[in-house]
Amino acid sequence: MPIFIMDKKISILLVFTLVVSFFAWFEITTFADSDKDSVMDSIDNCPLNANLDQFDFDFDKLGDECDTDDDNDGVLDFIDQFDLDQLEWIDFDFDGIGSSGDPDDDNDGIVDIDDSIPVPPSEKLATKYLQDIHICAEMVNSTSHLVCYSQFFGKIVKNEKNSSDALELSIALSKIGAIDDCHFVSHVIGHTAYNETRDVRKSLQGMDGTMCRGGYFHGVLASYFHSINESRVSFPDSYQTICDDLIGSSSYQDCIHGLGHGFVHYFEGDIESSLETCHELSFYQNILCGKGVMMQHTDNMLTKNKMSDDVISNLCNEVQLERNDYVECNRSTGTTLAFFTGHNFEKGKVLCNLIKDADAMNYCVEGLLLEIQDSERYEYAPLTKDIREKFQPQIIEGTKNIDIRSPAIISNFEFIPKIGIISFSIDSPHYVILYIPNEFVSSKMAVTVNGNIPNQLEIKNNVLGEDVAMISFVPNEPGIILITHLTQ
Repeated sequence: MPIFIMDKKISILLVFTLVVSFFAWFEITTFADSDKDSVMDSIDNCPLNANLDQFDFDFDKLGDECDTDDDNDGVLDFIDQFDLDQLEWIDFDFDGIGSSGDPDDDNDGIVDIDDSIPVPPSEKLATKYLQDIHICAEMVNSTSHLVCYSQFFGKIVKNEKNSSDALELSIALSKIGAIDDCHFVSHVIGHTAYNETRDVRKSLQGMDGTMCRGGYFHGVLASYFHSINESRVSFPDSYQTICDDLIGSSSYQDCIHGLGHGFVHYFEGDIESSLETCHELSFYQNILCGKGVMMQHTDNMLTKNKMSDDVISNLCNEVQLERNDYVECNRSTGTTLAFFTGHNFEKGKVLCNLIKDADAMNYCVEGLLLEIQDSERYEYAPLTKDIREKFQPQIIEGTKNIDIRSPAIISNFEFIPKIGIISFSIDSPHYVILYIPNEFVSSKMAVTVNGNIPNQLEIKNNVLGEDVAMISFVPNEPGIILITHLTQ
């Protein structure tokens, strides 16, 4: 066959192929609908995000569904509380009125023109560090998002020298959804605050444990014990009294919990030594401290390693740990996974399900759910100092404490072991829980509030297998509590 005939056939074939390809391309580009919203990609202002309505508030040819700044005011929708109002973006007193139009920005009852400090510290910091917040808010990955904000809040504490203001900002950003939960970043605020003062008591003084569920205290104690370890200083004999200035306040239990975080830092991840040190404390102190140990342990391990089947299944060693500590370790795994998954229950549950032991897996899910519920409770209906539980140990010379938990303030405590009497006063009718060494407890005990038997009275011996009894009740009124016939 002549060559020119072959070339002609090839040319015709190439032309045909190009024509077919062109029409195929034309059809794809002209009639394609990638997001299946019935609007062709060629005219869709958000071709990858379904938006049949095609709303575009700022007329920038990007639909609101895929526009990160709907009102084009320079503030990303992630943190813009008024993302369809170019004149407003922030409302950190959460009264529904943007700062530009709010006559009382901090909602303290004093109009701004007469107020020496008209703007809440959270709003002032958000405005000053808006670009930093933008950078963190745009991060999609939960871990990167959290790390970015952790670094950001550390920067604020160093620059501003005011830990309370940094906490206020973290709470505000949590409320508007810019950060998942402020508890984790409050650890960093506490950590940085201690590094700035190098004085644990000074760092804790005046701080409020209701802010971010006490995470600040956990961070301070962790940093304190970490610095002792780095300085090669011996373990402080005063560790049992570090938190004593806070007894009677709702922050005391946050401080004791923080000891557990600190012990893990001091013993460089050795949880056996950390737990042994917790066990030297009184009954309820040990419980709080142990929770801190497990939270720090699980966080350390999941931060250093990938969240694989092998890693998650081996966070808690049933052979190495006592039963109560093993249970708490698995619950803390769930707690930690909540932070790593943006407090998403379904995502966290998938990771808990990687644990092979069925009981351990269930404890993990339990811890996950409790953390999510606690986070939501503090975000939308935060507990005030008045109604938050206070841990108020009563020091008994020559024996372990009598530990008392109650939102009520305990006063005028008196214990007379020879005749078996405990008496004290409460200032409000909230529940009361006591943990008393078994040696002081008998089967014949009477509990009265102002001479009357209280509601929901319950007495248990050997709580959690320990040599401790629990007495719990709900009084009808404030007044004098009398517990008699304690001794055998």
